[in-house]
Amino acid sequence: MNKAKVISLLCGLWLCTATALAVTQQEAKAYVANGQYALAVTAYRTLMQQPTLAKNADCNKFFGQALCMTGMYEESVPYLEFAANKSRSAAWWYLAISRQHLYDFEGALAALEKYRPTLKKDADWQARIDSVQAECQIGLKGIGHVQNVVVIDSLIVSREMFFSHYRLGAESGRILAPSKCGEPFVTLADSTHAAIFENQAADYRLLATIADGHYRLYESHLFGSEWAEPQLIASIEVGGRCLCYPFMRSDSETLYFACDSTPGFGGLDIYKTHYSTDNESFYAPERLGMPFNSPYDDYMMAIDETHQVGWWATNRNTSADMVCIYIFQLEESPAYLDGRQPERARLTSIASTWRKRGGYEALVEEIMNAPQFVEEKEEIRIPINDAVVYTSADQFRSTRARETYELSLRIEEELLAVQGELDAMRQDYHSANAKRRAEMKQNLVRAEPRERQ
Repeated sequence: MNKAKVISLLCGLWLCTATALAVTQQEAKAYVANGQYALAVTAYRTLMQQPTLAKNADCNKFFGQALCMTGMYEESVPYLEFAANKSRSAAWWYLAISRQHLYDFEGALAALEKYRPTLKKDADWQARIDSVQAECQIGLKGIGHVQNVVVIDSLIVSREMFFSHYRLGAESGRILAPSKCGEPFVTLADSTHAAIFENQAADYRLLATIADGHYRLYESHLFGSEWAEPQLIASIEVGGRCLCYPFMRSDSETLYFACDSTPGFGGLDIYKTHYSTDNESFYAPERLGMPFNSPYDDYMMAIDETHQVGWWATNRNTSADMVCIYIFQLEESPAYLDGRQPERARLTSIASTWRKRGGYEALVEEIMNAPQFVEEKEEIRIPINDAVVYTSADQFRSTRARETYELSLRIEEELLAVQGELDAMRQDYHSANAKRRAEMKQNLVRAEPRERQ
């Protein structure tokens, strides 16, 4: 091959390569514009290998944005910083989001202040900046007050039916999917927030259902063999569009749930409240601190009374279709770490939370192999209020109350006996002749007032 042909061939290859790269760059921009961020990340990884594009402010901005929106926050930072310093103002926004999710709340606040002046006349964006700014301020406070919790294990599982991996002791109740419950629950909770709590006695349920475009918490009681229509728990209100993933501790008073109310840490946060038997309503809920809550979604807190451990789920440190479930040791009087503790808040290493040198393998194995929920048929069930049910007359603190309850049992026995007699007489009356009916009428007239009494 002569020199002219070689040069011609090289020029042709260069033109083809340049054309392919140009098309790829256009496609990559289109991916970002259309929200196809995973495809954009793949495309820009190839593009950014070219020295000229690696120094291009727009390419850095789009690549950093795609990385941020796919949860690759740490990798996104240098590209977004480069673009922001090259007057690509939108890069400040994504840089703030990335820093927030890396628990660099001061850096996120600084980026937001850089971005704010560029959108002075845009009220909607100013509101969005205010919202993230409030989350970062809560996060900054949170990393200075991190609970010294021992996380004994973690599981990475699929988002679908993630709560089926919770292993709760028999006395702690259970978490069900609507398909396990039947009507009216299947129609009231969709697959997004379809986790239903059922207590150990299997006569009380909590669930999230949508009403007026917002998820709220509902409860239902078992009467005989039928579940009552779920009723709104009106006393629980913390704002937000979604109250979901409820769990009641075995004391029938302590309730956990998740909500996206703002301002918060970001996404779904876990809340805790207590039931007041005096007021027959729940106290104002309190949002849990770090490490339970984070800039990510945190939800489905559940307590295993048998092993004195708790469970909660989060989408931190996982891919989009997965959930991380943490198991922690329960401490009724929690202690807190000194100073800012971003690594402990992030749970970068659960081993760093341990207080036992050998770890907690034996406890984890015991939990995973423990018997699960067991339905017990109780001989006595005494509903006191919506949240408390006695299973023995001995639970009455008042002697008068216990005697009154025992009297009610005797009256109930007499009532059943009278109703049985009446039913038999009524059946005989309908099948008797006129003479016999006349004889039976007086007995019925005397028995019916006894039933009413």
